[in-house]
Amino acid sequence: MHTAPQLFPVPFHGDTVVLVGQDNEPYVAMKPIVANMGLDWASQYTKLKSNSERWGIVIITIPSLGGMQDALCLPLRKVAAWLMGINPNRVAPELREKITRYQEECDDALWNYWTQGVAERPGSAASANKQIALSSHRLALLKELHRTCDRALRVAIHEQLVLISYGLGLTAPPLDDIGSSAPDYSEQILAFWRNIEMLELASVRVNHASPGGKILALNLSEIKSHFERTQTPLKIDQSLREALRQSKSPAYIKEATFHSRIHNKKNQSRHIPEIM
Repeated sequence: MHTAPQLFPVPFHGDTVVLVGQDNEPYVAMKPIVANMGLDWASQYTKLKSNSERWGIVIITIPSLGGMQDALCLPLRKVAAWLMGINPNRVAPELREKITRYQEECDDALWNYWTQGVAERPGSAASANKQIALSSHRLALLKELHRTCDRALRVAIHEQLVLISYGLGLTAPPLDDIGSSAPDYSEQILAFWRNIEMLELASVRVNHASPGGKILALNLSEIKSHFERTQTPLKIDQSLREALRQSKSPAYIKEATFHSRIHNKKNQSRHIPEIM
């Protein structure tokens, strides 16, 4: 029978790596470390499961946002080999520095924590220092949640907060009680592009950029007049302008002066990098 797992959230360059102790052996919960590195969990999960004996994977129940859940874990001694199997040149450029840092430092940091941290007497100076470090990291995560509006990023940060809080014997506040997510503009954005398409089908020229190009330049004042003339209920107001900044397809670039192909003069337009 396995002993109850011990959870050790380890701060690492602003991230939280989850070290799990079971039967006096150290393991690493893989999903958090994969997410920290910006890698795709589905592909890494498949890679590990397809050669489970080589990696020595075990499933350990740990706390999560939804309560206790099964986590795929690697023995700590196998983590270095897994890290070195990731080619930094085959990932997005913005991820390379972080992946290299993990490859160079993470397994040593976890091993040092396991060998020097777990064995310390409660109340020792070193143990107290680790408590202070975890508390500082928890506070930094709370502040980051207050600053962040992106929903997916907030969920990822909150997962780390839950693990850090658990390691300190504390509860984490519910995600929706910390700061706020960005408003959901999806319906406004969809309605706007649907009405733009209706104008184009009615042979109303709205794109001030070159036909067939990759830029869609719109003058919202003109579109407001078109909408009013066609009795379109969608209003061109500040709320819609904010919504368009969140548009992904077509994706918003900026608001700037643009040479109009409709009026053959400069026009204040919103730039979108593709046409519907």
